[in-house]
Amino acid sequence: MSFPSDYLRWLLLVCLVAGTATSALATAHIVLETSLAREYHLAAGDTVQLRLPGASASAPFVVSGFYTPPPDPAGISRTSRQAWMPITDLERFSGRDDRVSRFVLSLAPGANADSLVEALNSTQLGFRAYRSRDVARESSQTFVVISNFHKAISFLSILTGAAFLAAIVLLQVQELRRSLGVLRVIGISKRSIYTLVIGETVLLANVGAAAGVGIAFLVSRAVNSYYRSYFDTTLIFSSIEGWHVVLAFGIASVVGVVLGSVATAYLFKSEINEVLGR
Repeated sequence: MSFPSDYLRWLLLVCLVAGTATSALATAHIVLETSLAREYHLAAGDTVQLRLPGASASAPFVVSGFYTPPPDPAGISRTSRQAWMPITDLERFSGRDDRVSRFVLSLAPGANADSLVEALNSTQLGFRAYRSRDVARESSQTFVVISNFHKAISFLSILTGAAFLAAIVLLQVQELRRSLGVLRVIGISKRSIYTLVIGETVLLANVGAAAGVGIAFLVSRAVNSYYRSYFDTTLIFSSIEGWHVVLAFGIASVVGVVLGSVATAYLFKSEINEVLGR
């Protein structure tokens, strides 16, 4: 059985048009952000209607999956939600072909990012390339200011703690003046007395540092628990690392040695009778 060639061409054209219409009517797929799906109680396979701001018509999309964006401090206060779809579906939905606001390039290990950025910017095609660390630094200026503010508060806290420690040490030395005077009378060397006073002040300072570190751990856990729940994120808002603990005890030891030395020097300058209260 044979068909005229014109009939075959007509049949092929009809098939092509029908296939194009079927693909156009097929519902596109979309991948939603996990928080969005949780907020609207969506599951894989559900159909959602999307429309652009200001538009009256909407388009159906089938939810094919979910994803969780990586933690990003710059987007912590973002109220919008994200969705992924094929670029062809996005162009058809938005009505904009061959247009993009921004895109990300992932480099192979060992690639020179500086050379690539320079080469892209030298093309002068109307876009600008940036390194990811530059974008992160520019978008994190607010957090840098907050971090510097916290450092200033920490410095003032250290000064306040040192002042309280100095007051406690001086009161302690005043209470021990008679005992230390007796030690001097019976022939105990100044070096031994110095070691005794310094040891006590350093111990007192480190006890305070231990209490401060313990409170800091509790406050840090409370801050992370509250803000992670509030912003629905896995970002770490407060952290206490090993060097923080070492710094706390180091500063406490130095302050204890300095204050103990000052108190001992004051004690040694006093006369024996004055020290004994006579």
